[in-house]
Amino acid sequence: VVHALTHLQDKEDSNPRGPVVEYTNIILKEMGHAAPPRIAYEFSN
Repeated sequence: VVHALTHLQDKEDSNPRGPVVEYTNIILKEMGHAAPPRIAYEFSN
């Protein structure tokens, strides 16, 4: 969903986790999700 809404890339030279993971962490925190920040995300095939 974050990819579709932002059109950001998975990787960025200045950010090792990438902008999509960072935005996902921000969204989860704002929603009250208590889990630690993610450093990657998983794809289900």
